[in-house]
Amino acid sequence: MAMREHPTTIEGVRGEEARTIDVTQSPPSELPVLARPLAALRRVLRRDETGSVQGEERRRPITLPSPPSYRLTFILCVVLPSFISLIYFTFLASDQFAAEARFAIRSAPFATTVDSNTSGALSSMGSGGIPSIAGQDAHVVANFIRSPAIFAELDPAVDPKKIFTRPEADFWARLPMDASLETLTDYWREMVHTNVDGPSGIVTVTVRAFRPDDARDLMESIVKASEKLVNTMSQRARNDSMSAAEAEVRRTEALVRDALVELQAYREKVGFIDPVKAAASSSQLLLQTMAEKIKLESDYFVSLRATGSDSPTVLPLKSRIEALDQQIGKLKTQLTGTGGPDPSIASTIARFEELELKRVFSEKLYDFATRAMERARQRAERQNVYLSVFVAPMLPEEARFPLRLSMSILIPIGLLVLWGIGALTALTIEDHTY
Repeated sequence: MAMREHPTTIEGVRGEEARTIDVTQSPPSELPVLARPLAALRRVLRRDETGSVQGEERRRPITLPSPPSYRLTFILCVVLPSFISLIYFTFLASDQFAAEARFAIRSAPFATTVDSNTSGALSSMGSGGIPSIAGQDAHVVANFIRSPAIFAELDPAVDPKKIFTRPEADFWARLPMDASLETLTDYWREMVHTNVDGPSGIVTVTVRAFRPDDARDLMESIVKASEKLVNTMSQRARNDSMSAAEAEVRRTEALVRDALVELQAYREKVGFIDPVKAAASSSQLLLQTMAEKIKLESDYFVSLRATGSDSPTVLPLKSRIEALDQQIGKLKTQLTGTGGPDPSIASTIARFEELELKRVFSEKLYDFATRAMERARQRAERQNVYLSVFVAPMLPEEARFPLRLSMSILIPIGLLVLWGIGALTALTIEDHTY
């Protein structure tokens, strides 16, 4: 509905003349100073039938939905949840019993049982060449306890799903009956807690259950699974440390065996156990034979001049000299191989010395390998770790969880803090908007 226009006039007196000014028709520059605000207000109030402003456009304000009542949000976000949590912890929350165990991962004592040849090397090695791995193993065991891999190592009589779905458990704390492996793992991490003390490496494990005997049995099964894991890691470390050394010993032993077989076959072929010794014996026999021949030749020439060639004493000497010549020729042939069908001693010495060198070298390698295996065995003893339980699981007598009083106080405080942050944020936005 359009407003009816009424001309607005201002009567002014200037001197003795009085005149009437129409503020709606006169331009603002011709209006008196006091009439200009009134003319501006008149133009603002004048609207056409569509509601548009004549002369200038009017900026529409941004309207925001009004924020909810702070009293209502305080009741819904703080008072009501606090009251529900108080009712739950007072009347509905089931008792949870906690069993605790403490153990340490320790290295086995190092004992040296080697001969005098390797005692120096092993003593220097034992003085600090191998770092301790017990501290790292403690963290490995703690992470294993909180992982789903422990379910396969637990005692079959101790089923976590049965323990955490007891009828004593309330609806909020109970594990779902159709829980998957991932759900069971998340629930397990809420009920089983581990702590590793850094300086000492002591592992503390706490298990919660809805029955005292369930908490103790589950804790004992966890300790046994941890011992099995530690033994497996220790055995694997020993095997890794010894495998390379044992393989080298087997390889060098095979080299010694092959060298001995080749040497035995060659001895049977040439007919000498030791060609070097045979050559020495033949050389000595040759020298003796040649010395005897020289002596006989001397006697032969003396007898030949004294008695003649047909003397009974000359003929035997001549025969013995001829026999010695044949023997000397045979010995030379046996030594040097000149003109003989059989291999000479000189020709067999080179091959024999090659095989003998191969045998000695392989035996040295075998000796070094056995010493290295002994050192590896000493390292394996240093890597032998075991789990030492000094606080055994005991049957709990009182329920330690849930913390009814603490949770009844902390939950309202936490909700109040969150509500206060949200309220301050809403006030800040409202202040900047309006």
